[in-house]
Amino acid sequence: ATGDKGSYGDAPVDPNAIQTDVRVQSILGTYLHTFSPALLNNLQATYLRRKYITQRYGAGSNFAGTLGLPGVSAAAFPTFNVAGYAGLGSQATTNSSIARIQTPITDTQLQDSLSWFHGRHALKAGVEYRRGYNRESNDLSSAGNFTFNSLITSSAGAAGTGNAFASLLLGMPSTAGLVRTDVIASRASYWSAYLQDDYRLTDRLTLNLGLRWEVEMPRYVDGDRLNAFDPQAINPVSLTPGVITFAGRNGLPRTSFDANFKNFGPRVGFAYNAPLLGGIVFRGGTGIFYGPNVSNSVTTSATLGFSDNVSLVAPQANTTAALQLANGFPAYTRPSIDSPGFGAAAPGQKPSTAVSFWDRRHPSPISYQFDFNIQKEIVKDMLIETGYIGNISHHLTANDLTITQVPDALLGPGNLQSKRPFPQFSNVTLVNPAIGNSTYHGVFVKTERRFSQGLTFIAHYTFSKFIDDVASGDEYGDPGSYMDQYNRRLDKGLSGSDVPHRALVTVLYELPRFHAAWADRVLHGWKSGVYTTLQSGQPFTVYTAANTTNSFSAGSLRPNVTGDPGLDEGRTLIHYFNTAAFSQPALYTFGNSPRSVLRGPQRNTVDLSVARTFSFTERFKSELRGEFFNVLNIANFDLPGHTLGNADFGAISTARPARTVEIALRLLF
Repeated sequence: ATGDKGSYGDAPVDPNAIQTDVRVQSILGTYLHTFSPALLNNLQATYLRRKYITQRYGAGSNFAGTLGLPGVSAAAFPTFNVAGYAGLGSQATTNSSIARIQTPITDTQLQDSLSWFHGRHALKAGVEYRRGYNRESNDLSSAGNFTFNSLITSSAGAAGTGNAFASLLLGMPSTAGLVRTDVIASRASYWSAYLQDDYRLTDRLTLNLGLRWEVEMPRYVDGDRLNAFDPQAINPVSLTPGVITFAGRNGLPRTSFDANFKNFGPRVGFAYNAPLLGGIVFRGGTGIFYGPNVSNSVTTSATLGFSDNVSLVAPQANTTAALQLANGFPAYTRPSIDSPGFGAAAPGQKPSTAVSFWDRRHPSPISYQFDFNIQKEIVKDMLIETGYIGNISHHLTANDLTITQVPDALLGPGNLQSKRPFPQFSNVTLVNPAIGNSTYHGVFVKTERRFSQGLTFIAHYTFSKFIDDVASGDEYGDPGSYMDQYNRRLDKGLSGSDVPHRALVTVLYELPRFHAAWADRVLHGWKSGVYTTLQSGQPFTVYTAANTTNSFSAGSLRPNVTGDPGLDEGRTLIHYFNTAAFSQPALYTFGNSPRSVLRGPQRNTVDLSVARTFSFTERFKSELRGEFFNVLNIANFDLPGHTLGNADFGAISTARPARTVEIALRLLF
């Protein structure tokens, strides 16, 4: 068990303060059988069991009651998200919740491969089976989760006015919610099979031919505690399209989505040693690869009817609030899943249910990959290699997408809840939609010296470009994903992981034997390594503090770009980019600024390690090691503030760690 009390000095209100209890147990077994010198079989079984429990500090202390906030639980300090300011309380995600209990989490994996060496063929065939189980209960925000923006305190029709903190003081949030799930035990599995032939066509040419089939069996939940959504069916309560349905009922499948059994991925490659070009080796290949249908944590997603779930939104964010803090949440009783039009609000009533669901026709992410490189030994033990790598991908799983945005043609003032595609719900969201696309092209050059005479090194440089239209779960920068649900073309831009220039240099040197006995005793055996990384900075998107579209949009509003946002001269830490190039869009319109419009400072690091092993006896040894991270103490600054309307817009206020030194002594026996 570990704990992190954060940096506020008051752990219960710190978003980063958390107590964690983790346990991991695993067992692995392998059986290798030799039928003949040319026929081998390898069977491997793995079983992994984990426990992961997180708890907020001050759990059960009834902070909400102390604050005078009614209608919520006593589980923890409520969550306050105030645009332009640091947050308070848990940020209500699966990785940062009031309490998250996952136990047990089990993973079982069986693999079998058969290898047959026949003449010029090296054939290999295999199968793989994986099965996962996760039993989880999750209190995301039963103490209340509130978002405040500047619109409620802004001047009518005046962009850039208002203050989110003033909205907090008035107790008028733009959204309010509370979520606490039942125990959800979910299961999923995976099957694959492959066949590969490494065919040595001649002494200089080898072909690699393969085919892989795989299927990800969809997630399902014990007791069918899983909801779906029918966007065409007429809801009997609201008389508008959109009905919440439930797994395993009324003839519906138990699974989240349909399995894809047609995922066949051929692979072709070659290696050729050119006879007349001084030992130059050409290599290349191409193939089709499939990715996972689930990219982010979805362990308790789509469990309406099996959770306490209240979601309130402001009908018009610049004149009304989701609720008044002094009044708290309205009385809530979980409805029966058998009630007609489950969760829907009747016409004229305020909706309080947010729906998330899987698209049943969920295609598997597909990637077309290809590469070509040339390699040559220029001197003994030293190779130089250059090449090209490409990757074009479609149907990538993306962040959850709101699909009940007001159509652009209907935007304007007033309460537009009734203009939404599903007005009976406060939100309707696709979980991990397969709507992403990306392209990557890169060229590289690498020099490598194999270990000889105590020295080895690798120097690698890549020049590339990476474009996509959704953000992945873990990006290098801050590109965001969506803005206007109906105009996804605006989302195409540089990936948050686009790094056009990246150079790596790794050098390892071991001191040799010395003729002088004293020098040999003192110096021999010391090893030193230098690890250098030089790379372009992080791409980032500029947002606006207030979303003035009145559209219940799919994501944060971006500003208009009215000039060159870059600064070639006069760039400082408090004025990193041209802030005057961005302006607030007109009311009820979307901005034209693209994703990843700017790039942050480059990152350069040099790490050093020094180590030596001392032998006391044949059995006992010790290792003394020193690690010097960022040994040159290079200042690597983080991204500047990039939200128009916030006080830190255009200014850099944080940096990555300075020089860090670790000294370790280990006893080996």
